[in-house]
Amino acid sequence: MLPHFKSTPGFNSYAIEMLINIIHNEVFLSEEEAHQCIWSATNNWQGGIGKNIEIDILQENRNRDIKKQIKSMGANKTNAAVERASRSTGGERKIIENFDHMVRKAMKSSAHTHSSSALDESKILADLREVKPFAYHGNTFDSFPNISYDQLESLDQEDFQRWLGRHKRNIPLNAPQAQDEDDEE
Repeated sequence: MLPHFKSTPGFNSYAIEMLINIIHNEVFLSEEEAHQCIWSATNNWQGGIGKNIEIDILQENRNRDIKKQIKSMGANKTNAAVERASRSTGGERKIIENFDHMVRKAMKSSAHTHSSSALDESKILADLREVKPFAYHGNTFDSFPNISYDQLESLDQEDFQRWLGRHKRNIPLNAPQAQDEDDEE
């Protein structure tokens, strides 16, 4: 994705983040840590296939729990109490879920009904089969004449290599300095 972000105007900050991510995973982390970092977009506390939830949703739920705890403190809010509540939220939620499971408490069911999307999907598929928006004709797509078939055609390779070199030189300037054994004494 690094060349794609670099070739697209306005996405330079994403290119820098991608470069840092690549260096982080390829250089600084062990193979196991890199694998965990790359694939840690979901969390699964329940175990079992298909029970993963996105980390950002998990974090939103934790933030909601923290806000509820802080709100319940009323006038007794202190920095120490807020910090303690923030650290304990995940464990507290896990204890509650475990207790509910042990007493066989039924989960609250939603009052919302969900209609089937099968009819909508079949209509969309029929339209796509008729329109064929992604049919490839030479170097362009008929339905998208302003979009190039080669996403990297605007990437200047020489400029990209200079950009990479400049940022590779800047990374050690922002990294923490390791102390020699002589410096520690």
